[in-house]
Amino acid sequence: LINISLYYNNESIIEGSNVIGGNSTDRAVIEYVKDYNNIYEVINKEHFDSKIKYSSVVTSYDKNKTFIKGAYEILIDKCNYYDSDNNKKVLNDKKELLNRIDEDAKKGIRILALVIKENNEYILLGFMYLKDIVRKEAIEGIKLVKNAGIETVMITGDSLYTAKGIAEELNMLDEGSIVLTSEELNNMSDDEVKNTIPRLRVLARSLPKDKSRLVTLSQELGLTVGMTGDGVNDAPALKKSNVGFAMGSGTEVAKEVSDIIILDDNFLSISNAILFGRTVFKSIRKFIIFQLTVNFCAVSLSIIGPYFGILSPITVVQMLWINMVMDTLAALAFSYEAPLKEYMEEKPKKKDEPIINKHMLIQILFDSLYCTILCLLFLK
Repeated sequence: LINISLYYNNESIIEGSNVIGGNSTDRAVIEYVKDYNNIYEVINKEHFDSKIKYSSVVTSYDKNKTFIKGAYEILIDKCNYYDSDNNKKVLNDKKELLNRIDEDAKKGIRILALVIKENNEYILLGFMYLKDIVRKEAIEGIKLVKNAGIETVMITGDSLYTAKGIAEELNMLDEGSIVLTSEELNNMSDDEVKNTIPRLRVLARSLPKDKSRLVTLSQELGLTVGMTGDGVNDAPALKKSNVGFAMGSGTEVAKEVSDIIILDDNFLSISNAILFGRTVFKSIRKFIIFQLTVNFCAVSLSIIGPYFGILSPITVVQMLWINMVMDTLAALAFSYEAPLKEYMEEKPKKKDEPIINKHMLIQILFDSLYCTILCLLFLK
């Protein structure tokens, strides 16, 4: 019964020796039972619904049996169980069982219940434990973006305890961090959510609409929002966010509406994208300083030169030569500027910050004045 439930209540399929389709959970499950023979026909299938938190399937094995896979805290309340002799028994110690499973979930283990529905009666088959191994580079990536003044919020369909356990592994939580469930979020007014957003770090058992709501309210607070996603349900939030990050393993719909596709599904790649963006911005500023310094010097020399008896300080050919060298070689030089980790320790720039700031203006004026005086001395 467990094999039938795992094999058929699944979005992944086996093609040759490969497992394709579905999400990471589906692929892990089908890998576990891929030697199970495909001997039954699927009669009816209900895909996972984030509102009811489970999926179901009916097969030709027994048309009266519906195999259900989903959130344990929702399903366990409805269930009885089979004893070792296949006799149905009343499940009396549900609270004790839930406490035991919650303790395992706190270790960052994802837990799904496997249930059979027969004649409107729910029978508990067991539980499926999955462990998402936290990548070391993910911990580094989250630390990098935090130093850069960017806060990370985990929005997940996993249980509260599982999500909190993984967040602790990733060093996302500190004193004052807020962890919520979708139900708690939806019981809050928009103003209450806005007050919570600066300290919100985890949202568990989330619904697709939760992502869109958090994006909208964060933007109303004047924040710039980046959103990750891989499914069709994530598309509205990805489109609404300032920067949408789609996973390389995600659906085509998510990729279409996103700005950036993370090919390796790695959080460190997001921090690298931020680092490269900051490097490009700094290179543009350096190029502007160089360009304007040389231009101001050339113009100043042409205007001031005749007063010092220098009738043609810079000829037309010389000016063209300066521009050719300045535009091409300098542009090439700045395009190869190395992305330095120290850039990730700066605070984010404001949206309305001008490209040429006060520091740049002072540098351009002093550098061009110095170059002009030096050129006059050489020419005299």
